[in-house]
Amino acid sequence: MIPATHIDLYQLTSLVAHFDAGRASLPVTMSVFSRKLPEGPDGEPTRGYLLFAGLRRCLQWLSEARFDDDAMRTLQSHPMLGPALRSRIDLRSMLANWSFRGHIEAPPEGTPLWAGRAVGPDGPIDIDGVRPSAQCPYLVVQTDLLSAKLIETPLLSIINHMTMVASKAARVVAAAGDRAVLEFGSRRTHPEAAVDAAYAAYIAGCAGTSNVEAHHRYGVPVLGTMDHFAVQSWEQPGVPRHETEAAFFRAFHAAFPDSSTLLVDTYATFGPDTGIPAAVKATDGRLSGIRLDSAITPENVRRARQMLDDLGAKQAKIVVSGGMDEHSIAALGDAPVDAFGVGERIVTSPDAPVGVGAVGKICEVQGRPSMKLSRGSGKATLPGRVQVYRHAGVDTVARADETLTGEALLRPVWTDRGPKALPDIDAVRAYSRRAVAALPPEARAPRRVDVPVTAKLAALIRERVEKAAD
Repeated sequence: MIPATHIDLYQLTSLVAHFDAGRASLPVTMSVFSRKLPEGPDGEPTRGYLLFAGLRRCLQWLSEARFDDDAMRTLQSHPMLGPALRSRIDLRSMLANWSFRGHIEAPPEGTPLWAGRAVGPDGPIDIDGVRPSAQCPYLVVQTDLLSAKLIETPLLSIINHMTMVASKAARVVAAAGDRAVLEFGSRRTHPEAAVDAAYAAYIAGCAGTSNVEAHHRYGVPVLGTMDHFAVQSWEQPGVPRHETEAAFFRAFHAAFPDSSTLLVDTYATFGPDTGIPAAVKATDGRLSGIRLDSAITPENVRRARQMLDDLGAKQAKIVVSGGMDEHSIAALGDAPVDAFGVGERIVTSPDAPVGVGAVGKICEVQGRPSMKLSRGSGKATLPGRVQVYRHAGVDTVARADETLTGEALLRPVWTDRGPKALPDIDAVRAYSRRAVAALPPEARAPRRVDVPVTAKLAALIRERVEKAAD
């Protein structure tokens, strides 16, 4: 069981008013989406697309989330919410017995998506200051009003974080080309977020993670080298550091003779008695590789390669880490790096620190299209359920009952029978890599995008705006 209390309080307080009005069981449709591609502090785009991640975790949460007895006691003891719940036995019963039921459509996990200004057949849509965005939703959820309120916060939390990580990881992987990227960010985020980040980074193309739980839970390849802590812990009074460093290198290589990648910058990377020379000597030149974690410059990487070759360790690979991202990888140019260890710049993604702007908005109430207008703000939403068709690298957003040329992206993932089985993680990763590789070059570079909508959807937008003005 997963606690259903991973929600904002206002979801529950406003639910009381819905319950009192007899609307808790009202059928609604909620769309979960981003309005635009992420932008940096300067307002410039930092992504060319968003790589959807988190579907598996969302379905898991929906399958297992419950309010247990302890949670119900906590809710009833709250100074604001508690009195309302204690006086409404039927609402308490609804919460205590709640489990998600409904229908959900989503694009396949690992799909690159776009979001931006809605453009109709006559150009950008702007009707009396109502300027909607258009996109392929991450999720389209048909359920009751009570359930929609209970699931919005956790689903947004999952999708914002995991899609942020996957989108960043995809850029880093692209910059690395045919060289491996290892996700090393566990210690820069919450333990559970680290597992989600490892999953998201892997489906985006990273070769593996340092996170053992991600390997245990999802089968993400777990990879690693060694740490400065290990080298320093072998220090002994009266023994020179270069000797204790070499002693640890020997011990590590003896334990892992076929896979010893040694961290060589604890004291002095280029020796003469420490770092690379010590690593080669301690392993009789048979080490698998070295890791450089500081002073990463093209000159230092080339110097390390030359030193390894001159010392007879031509087979040793070079892994670099320490604040790496797509920009620092590009700055290394053709320096002879074999793999990159990337941590905080993937899992916390400083150029998109608040996720991907995912929001959840009602698009239908009792089967009737609903639209947030937000005049003058650019936050207007699309009315009604949609389907999105991808054709020749362009997405067109249509009403759900339209059929267009191309691939329909939104597919059932939850039905009356519950969640549908998803492909395994390696199949998701392979699909994602193919989907990204199929993008035209201009769709990968950071940019603002316009997203076409059909004439039928544009007409519905106009109808909703004009009716609101009556």
